[in-house]
Amino acid sequence: MNRTRSLPSLFLVTAVAVSCLASPAWAGDFMDTRLTWVFGDDDVNQNAGEVVPDSPMPGIGDRPGYELFMDNLNTKTSGRENLTHIALYNKMDGFLKGVVTEAGLVVKLDLGALYADEDFDVKRFLMDDGSFLRLAWTWDEEDAERNQLAVTFFPFDTERFRLGHLYDISWGGGNIFSTRRSGPAPGFKVEARAMLHPDVQGYLYGGLKTAKVSQVVQLGAADAEEITVNEMNYGGLGGLGLDLFDQFAIDLGVGYFQQGTFNVNGLIGAKVYSIGLSGRLTYHYGMPIQTSIDYMLYRNDPNVNVMEWWHEDYVPGKLSASVSLEGTYLWQRLADSRKYATTAMQPAWAGALQFKMKYDYLRFQFVGLVRNLEFILQNVPSLTPFVALPDDNVDNKPEVFFAGTFDYYFEKLHIMPFITVGVQLPAAFRTLDDDGNLVSVQVIRDQTHRDRLPAGFDVNWRDWHSWVYQVRVGLQWDLSEFMSIIGNIQYVHDENMTRLVIDSHGERREFRRPYHLGFSILARARF
Repeated sequence: MNRTRSLPSLFLVTAVAVSCLASPAWAGDFMDTRLTWVFGDDDVNQNAGEVVPDSPMPGIGDRPGYELFMDNLNTKTSGRENLTHIALYNKMDGFLKGVVTEAGLVVKLDLGALYADEDFDVKRFLMDDGSFLRLAWTWDEEDAERNQLAVTFFPFDTERFRLGHLYDISWGGGNIFSTRRSGPAPGFKVEARAMLHPDVQGYLYGGLKTAKVSQVVQLGAADAEEITVNEMNYGGLGGLGLDLFDQFAIDLGVGYFQQGTFNVNGLIGAKVYSIGLSGRLTYHYGMPIQTSIDYMLYRNDPNVNVMEWWHEDYVPGKLSASVSLEGTYLWQRLADSRKYATTAMQPAWAGALQFKMKYDYLRFQFVGLVRNLEFILQNVPSLTPFVALPDDNVDNKPEVFFAGTFDYYFEKLHIMPFITVGVQLPAAFRTLDDDGNLVSVQVIRDQTHRDRLPAGFDVNWRDWHSWVYQVRVGLQWDLSEFMSIIGNIQYVHDENMTRLVIDSHGERREFRRPYHLGFSILARARF
């Protein structure tokens, strides 16, 4: 979409947003707003045009280089956004005994999308972020939250209804319908919760998602044009869990998602799909099991207060802790690169170990995470879209990293110093010759960012040069309940970053300078 053609849409969106803000709010309506002012430089030793992502001289505004691999593992946001959620919410007892009805219209306005480098897209500026209708029936009015049967309808977006718990290894969101999805991915969820014993609570859930996906029904040729249709694809997911003695929790979920059809000769019309399961074991003492904010519904309810999601509660002398082990295993049906007109089930897996401890005003968090290359690329899907990675002459390496954070809150001064340290072995796609000798190595950062290493170099967990090291030291000063000033200094050492050089000898890959030193000062408000 070009910028000129999108201006009428922008004017319309602005008018809608202003009318929402100017309208009188009811008791159940609220806003979740995040404003961040940033000054700094993600790499003080580089100027504009020298590295990717670009690192100009120090200035005001967010930069991709501020993001480290160990940041925000349990949320889809970076914490430096300028956005707001306008949530219009209502809750009311139904006409039938024990029935409660509630609904929330959640509109997200991302102001940062207005100034993105690429052409303006109204769908990146204005979007639904979990609007819902919910109907719940309880047979125990004294403990309704833990004894109820509920159904939640999502008219537009089901990103808050996923499998897995740690956001970075969760799956089954709307993007799983592949990059060829057209329009939203609405759905519904049915859930039952019950106290099976005074010390045992159980839950069971299931749901459905749908999305229109562009599918090829006829390939283009010399005497025929390519024909595509937007066909409905389906995804189903469900699971169960137990919370034992308010200390142990067991969760298990399964899912199946269609992802369109193949667009290669011999497989036209055959379905691409993913099927898999996720599980988690948790022990928690003195603290609740934490859930990503991106799973929660925006409900302005005294029992579920949005404002409590980002405020830490400290109790002098109290010790609390939790440890969890989580894993996901998927199979994805893709085209087999070795045999014509055949498919292969490509496995993808991920796992995470989390430990959290809080004593008095001290907090410590540790995360160990592993993801194989196939899991990182599951939504694309695969390295070559819709084609399974070959088994012959290939040796792929998974991503592995460990990260830990210490912080201490000085209550009287409202100051919190912190330090975060992480080490990562990035995922790699390694090709070999028939004798098993290394031919080439691609370092896979994410679904789109890759670095090809110069000939003769490899990624190996036994070689410390292959690992990425990151450190961030900072100080947070809370000025009020909703505003803070944060100063950061961060250091990154990564010897896997390369660039393409073209000279009189042709094209070649060479390593970039491995170390990056940056700083930032943030003024952040959330209300």
